[in-house]
Order: sequence, then structure tokens, then C-alpha cells
Amino acid sequence: MMMRLIIVSQNFLLTEMTYVNLQLNPERYTGYNGTSARRIWDAVYSENCPKYPAEELCQEEKILYKLISGLHSSISVHIASDYLIDEATNLWGHNLEIMYYRVLQYPNRVENLYFTFLFVLRAVTKAAEYLEQAEYDTGNPTEDLKTQSLMKQLLYDPKLQAACPLPFDEAKLWKGRRGPELKQKIQAQFKNISAVMDCVGCEKCRLWGKLQVSGLGTALKILFSVNDEENLIQILQLQRNEVIALMNLLNRLSESVKFVHEMGAAAE
Repeated sequence: MMMRLIIVSQNFLLTEMTYVNLQLNPERYTGYNGTSARRIWDAVYSENCPKYPAEELCQEEKILYKLISGLHSSISVHIASDYLIDEATNLWGHNLEIMYYRVLQYPNRVENLYFTFLFVLRAVTKAAEYLEQAEYDTGNPTEDLKTQSLMKQLLYDPKLQAACPLPFDEAKLWKGRRGPELKQKIQAQFKNISAVMDCVGCEKCRLWGKLQVSGLGTALKILFSVNDEENLIQILQLQRNEVIALMNLLNRLSESVKFVHEMGAAAE
């Protein structure tokens, strides 16, 4: 279930804020495609992913590519799942051909989608105690209590925790000689990706792109911060927007995985 939260987009001045109700602005087909959209993704990959052969990458650098690819696949799945079939009658529905063309015919893209989902889920479950105590104040006490209850159900759901095996052992990451350097590099690359998203010409696409990139950055921040959950509350500090971005990204990825699982066979 998608939480009823409001995302705050803040520019350089503290007085310049835009409040957006994400439920009224769902991630779906917008008509933004072709050359402009390809340029954005080309910039994301070419400027932020290594340009040398995959076998030369260390594990941390491979993870960055898989996360970007998984996010790209998820966005493509959402476009295909809520597509404008007939503009004249405003008919919306599934476009399984688009999903196959953009995602399903490439096994590595499906694999990266699942990997990114597990990566974000791992971050959420690892930060469960912190997220349970985070503030979800919206000014509506009834909605706030409902949100806190839903968060607790999600964070401590036994099935969800059992479904989250380690996609990798993050305790071993960032530990080598290049660990600190790679941390800084990946954090800088995610800032670059967010900046690239500012160039997206479609306002709704830009909103969802930046929101989900922020969610990935937050997941990395959690897994970067600690190797021991017992120290998480003392060490980790997340802004409200980071928590919102993280939970909405988990929702988007889980919906993508569900749609691929349910409709994948029909699309092939």
C-alpha cells in the first residue's frame, strides 16, 4: 500500500517549496519519449557508470550499474502498466508490447530490477527500528496514526523479512583499500544523476525520477552508515524527504516486480 505522504521539493531558497500529492500524480505514461528521453538515460549511464568492460569492475561498481539499470527497468514497467491506449477516448491500460520491448526481452534488466528491489528492501529492514521511530507528521492526527501503524506492519512483517535474503554481504563492501574512495565516488555519482534528472523536460517524469533517485541514495546511505543495526539510531540521520523517497521507491519497485510476475508470461 502506498503511504499517503506529501513530498516536499526544495530548491536553493528555503522559501521556494513545492508540495506535491503523489497519489494525485501517479507514475504512468506521459508521452515523454523518443530522443529527449533517450538522451537523459544516455547521460545517466555514460556519465555515472564506468566505461570499461564489466569484468574489470569491482563489486561496488557493479552494484551501482545494477541499481541504475534496475531503476530504469522499474520506470519502464510502470509506463507499460499504466499506458494511454487511446488518446481520443482517454482509454488507459496495459501495454505488454512496450514492457517486452523495453525490459522482458533482456534477462539482465529483469535480474537488475529484482536486485534493486532486494537492495532497497534490505536497507528498509535494516533500518526498521529507526524508521519506526521517525516522524510522519502531516497535520492530520488520524492519518499520522494510520501511517505509523502501516509502517510498523510493513517493517516487522515476518514474510517480508524472510523474503529479504542478503543480495550481497554489505558488511564486506567499502572495507578494502579503495572503500572510502568508492563510497565518495558513488555518493557523488548519485548527486550527478539527480542533477541530470533536472534536465528532464516532463515535469511529472522529473518529479518521479528525482524522487526515486533520492530513494536509492537513501538506501545507500543506510547501508553505508553502519554494519551493526544496534548502533543505527545513534549513527543514522535521515531527513523527512529521504524517508518519503525511500518508502515510495520500495512501493514502486514492489509494484514493478508484482506486475512482471503476473503479466510477464502474457507479454512474451
